[in-house]
Amino acid sequence: MIHSGGIMKMSRRIVMAVGLSLVLVAPQSFAAQEAGKVSVVDSGKILQQLPETKQAEISLQATAAPLQKELDRLNQDYQKSIAAYRQQAGSMTKPARDLKEKEIGAKAQTIEKYQQEKFGRGGIVEKKQQELLVPIRQKVLAAVEAIAQKEGFALVLEKNIAIYVSPENDLTFKVMNQLNIK
Repeated sequence: MIHSGGIMKMSRRIVMAVGLSLVLVAPQSFAAQEAGKVSVVDSGKILQQLPETKQAEISLQATAAPLQKELDRLNQDYQKSIAAYRQQAGSMTKPARDLKEKEIGAKAQTIEKYQQEKFGRGGIVEKKQQELLVPIRQKVLAAVEAIAQKEGFALVLEKNIAIYVSPENDLTFKVMNQLNIK
């Protein structure tokens, strides 16, 4: 469920999803890489600077905000139903209580279904996120590949998974220049 900080989490999720997908490995096996040059790239830093990422965040927020508003409305209605039931339960007959409990259970299921369809795995928000990420991912990968090939790197890894990298093997700023990020 997305709540007050949910949109920010989505922004971070976009950067992480693209970043983790940018680990670039040449087709040869790792054993064959020993003689080749290895480099790293900080895709998170690159993505935070790309105007496309900012546009994707705005577009994702535009998609998620009305869905979140409706989810909040459903939750408030559910909470009111529970509060009303608790106040009236003592004066209700057993069949009336059972009926009210069934109604409340149905509302809970509706909320769960709505949340899954809109915000869950394969939901509207995730599909929109993927739709927005594909072109960004392709653009950054193309820049990384171009520089890696030009400079003879056989393997490019995500910088945050490396324990140590010499500065001359960090392609981040070269990729940023390739993408016209200042």
